[in-house]
Amino acid sequence: MKNMKLTVGIVSTVLSLMVSDVKVEGQAPAPDATGIESPFKGVVVNMNPVGLTVKSDPNASKSPAGKAGGISRSRSDSRGIHFAIKGARITRGGWHPCELKDIQRGDSVTITFTPPKEGSSKFIATQIDIARELSAAEKLPILGKPGKLLFEDDFSRSEMPPKWRLGKGFWEIRGNVVVAAENPEDKHGAYAYVDPRFTYKDIVAEFSFKFDGSTGCHFMMEDSNYKGAHAGHIIRATITPTSAQLADSKFGNMKNEIYEKMKDPNTSPEEKKQIQASIKDKAASFKIALDTDKWHQGRVEVVGDEMLLSVDNQPVGYLKSEGVNHPTKNMIGFTIAGKSTQLDNLKVWEAAIRPDWSKNCADIQAVLRKQ
Repeated sequence: MKNMKLTVGIVSTVLSLMVSDVKVEGQAPAPDATGIESPFKGVVVNMNPVGLTVKSDPNASKSPAGKAGGISRSRSDSRGIHFAIKGARITRGGWHPCELKDIQRGDSVTITFTPPKEGSSKFIATQIDIARELSAAEKLPILGKPGKLLFEDDFSRSEMPPKWRLGKGFWEIRGNVVVAAENPEDKHGAYAYVDPRFTYKDIVAEFSFKFDGSTGCHFMMEDSNYKGAHAGHIIRATITPTSAQLADSKFGNMKNEIYEKMKDPNTSPEEKKQIQASIKDKAASFKIALDTDKWHQGRVEVVGDEMLLSVDNQPVGYLKSEGVNHPTKNMIGFTIAGKSTQLDNLKVWEAAIRPDWSKNCADIQAVLRKQ
C-alpha cells in the first residue's frame, strides 16, 4: 500500500511539472490542488460568451495550500483556469460597471469565484474586476464635494486631549498613531469624541485605520441636543474585516421607544423579531474582505439623506434614509469593538453634493455586494 501511494505521488508530481497551462475540464480538482484561491489574479488568454480562461500571474503570491502532488508550486509556474461567467458582475477599477465586451485578451483581471460543487467541473465567477489605475478625479469623494475644513488631527502628540473627549475603553497615542481598545469590564465599546463639539450637517470625513484584533470600527455622527434617540445617536458607518454597515440610528435601533422595547426583558422574541423587521430599511450591510495586516483608508460621505462609505477609494456601502438628513449633528467620534484598532489622520470637511452624483449613484449600487 505504501509503495502504491509513493508511485501515485511520483506520477502526480511528474504530470504537474510537465503541464504548465491547465484548463479545468471534466471533473475539476479541488482548489488546493490547482493552487488557486478566490480572488484569483491573472491575464485573460481566452474568452467566449459563457467562459473566461485566465492565466495566473506568476508574480502573485501563492497560498501555502497551493500544492500539487505534495510539492509547492513556484511563482514561475503559471497556469490557466477556466471560469464560467454567466451572471458575473464585471467592473473596472473596483466599481465602474462594465460588460463582457469590455474584456479583452491580455487584460489583467481579478476573479472572485465560488469553487466547483461536488460532481461539477465549473469554477463560477461572481465578480470580474478589470485592472486599471484610477485617475486623480476618480479618487476624489464621489457623493460629497469637500468645502471648508472643519477638523483635522494627525495625532502628533503624546495624549488624546485636548482634541478628544474620552469615554469608555482604552485610548492612547503611540508613535503618532491612536491605539484604541475595548475594556472588557465596561461591557461596552471603547468610544471617544472630538472636543470641542461643532455643528455640522453634510460632511466628507477621511481617516486611516488598521485592525489589530478588534471586531469593528464605528465612525459615529451624533447630536447631543436630540432627545428622540438614545444618547443622541443619529447615524453611523461601521467597518469590520468582512463587512461595511451603514445605519440610521435616529429612526432605527436607537429611537427611544425601539431601544427601550428591545432592552425590556418582558419583550418576547417574536415582538423583537417584528421590531427588527419594521426598521430593516434603516440600515444596510455589505460584504467586503480586508487585509487585517495592512493600513486602509476610510471615507464617509454624508449629503442630504444619503450616506456613502468607501475603503481604499472603493465604494463599499450606501444608505438612503430620512435620519441621515438630520440638520444639526454636533458630535463626531469613533467606537471600537473588541481588541484594538489603530487610527490616524482624521480630516472632516463641510460638503455639498457633487454634480455627477446622480449618474454615479446607480452605478455604485449596481456593484455593491449587499448582504
